[in-house]
Amino acid sequence: MVTKLRRYSQIADVLITYGFGIALEQMHPGITPRRFFRKKAPVMHLSEYERIRLALEELGPTFIKFGQIVSTRREMLPEGLIAELRKLTDEVPSLPFADVRPTIEICCGPIDEVFEYLEETPIAAASLSQVHRGMLRDGTLVAVKVRRPDIEALIEVDLSILQSFAERIEVRYPEMKIYNPTGMVTEFSVQIRRELDFSNDGRNADRMRPIVSEVPHVRVPDIYWQYSGKKVLVMEYISGVRVDDVEAIRCIGANPHNVANRGTRCYIKQILKYGFFHADPHGGNLLVDMEGDLVFLDFGSVAVIRPERKDALVTLLLGILEDDVDEIVDSFLQLGVKIDDKSMDPFKDDLYGILSEYSGQSIEDFDLSGLMNQIPGLLNRYRLQVPMNLMLVIKAIAMVLDTGKHLDPDFHFSTEVGPYIKEMEIERIFSRNTLRYVAKETLDIVDDIFSVPKSLNRALTKATDGSIKIDVAAADLMHMARSIDRASNKMLVGFIVGAIVIGSSLMLYISPEETSVAYNLGIFGYLSAFVIGVYSIYRIWKIPGFE
Repeated sequence: MVTKLRRYSQIADVLITYGFGIALEQMHPGITPRRFFRKKAPVMHLSEYERIRLALEELGPTFIKFGQIVSTRREMLPEGLIAELRKLTDEVPSLPFADVRPTIEICCGPIDEVFEYLEETPIAAASLSQVHRGMLRDGTLVAVKVRRPDIEALIEVDLSILQSFAERIEVRYPEMKIYNPTGMVTEFSVQIRRELDFSNDGRNADRMRPIVSEVPHVRVPDIYWQYSGKKVLVMEYISGVRVDDVEAIRCIGANPHNVANRGTRCYIKQILKYGFFHADPHGGNLLVDMEGDLVFLDFGSVAVIRPERKDALVTLLLGILEDDVDEIVDSFLQLGVKIDDKSMDPFKDDLYGILSEYSGQSIEDFDLSGLMNQIPGLLNRYRLQVPMNLMLVIKAIAMVLDTGKHLDPDFHFSTEVGPYIKEMEIERIFSRNTLRYVAKETLDIVDDIFSVPKSLNRALTKATDGSIKIDVAAADLMHMARSIDRASNKMLVGFIVGAIVIGSSLMLYISPEETSVAYNLGIFGYLSAFVIGVYSIYRIWKIPGFE
């Protein structure tokens, strides 16, 4: 068991080794500086960013995972540091099978009874877990993911220390509060605790399976819940090659272009249609199996997007594809990015400058990945606070596009996926949720209209009992009469249009099939309401003296 004091000592030794003793002295001014320089750092010939990465790797799983998460915050860190953090790997030597066997048997039962065989040498090993290949008694090939013993206790100690560091940073460096270090640590704590519970991984896989199956030749392994739990996850074993290994993909007879197309479409569907997506699409988490199907693995890291923010993301991507600065800025605001009035015009100018670099390119040369990679730098320049989920979306899309370009240099997002996004936008506009929203808003308007007579009645009652004094000039009586007449006509038109829209919405809701009579009547009703509305507006503007 690692105590907090002992872990502090280990962290201090690592930081000193990599030349960051001065940082400890600044964080803990009450401790003698000599303590931090008693060792001579042997790696000072390396860059500062390289030493940060190496220090994180030596500090273990918590700090590696934290570095990987922070690497998505490209709006707040230098590009050189981001590049180093993206190299972080949590590949570690595997544990002897004897160390993990008790955990497997507690969850699955006696190995000899459950498995035909279970290989003692793992096929993969990471900082939190390792994976063993085996076969169940019924002949099913499985992959058994087992958590490392005592890893949870170490992570809890590390999280406590990270929280302490974040609090000290905010006190010592008030200008860093804009990046909310304590909030970042809190978000990270929630994320890594979820990853420690493998049942979350399995549930995420089950939730993702029907989503990815909407794209042909994309799938998720089955989970065998009767053998799975918090510390062990038993899933379907799938043999394949990494998605970023182009030559291996060709060797198994698959087409890299098709793989790139499927992966990109699948991610766009996850993000924009369902708001639930795999947040770590690196090569190790995506396989191409022997049939050429794309397989998603490891669902410990997923992200969820609220419905209204999905709509904003659709608008954001369309704005980027169409070089529409105002659409992009409006999308950022809807996604929770706060841009003050003073910075708005310079921000738009810089954004337009980035878009103009790509707007003159042909479809074949258009590099959306490069454009997406410039957006975090722009956000960083204006010190804008960005929600974590938005950065995860940008990271995921950029990684998928980079992989697509790697698989097929002729893969172009605009031609392959741009029309698909526009189709999704049209589908969203005419979706049931949109119809429900229109119906709800129409009912609210009708309620407001019906409340007008009551308000007038209360006003007249007050006028008759002397509570209100009204002075009306004789010359204005005719004008008032005309105004009341116009208002009553507009209210009547509003009633008619509202009733038609509500009736049409209900018809489309109860009968969404395009061939049904109710569906066609609903569409006709919408068109009628539109024509009546346009004609009414025309009539209003034709009235002399209208203001």
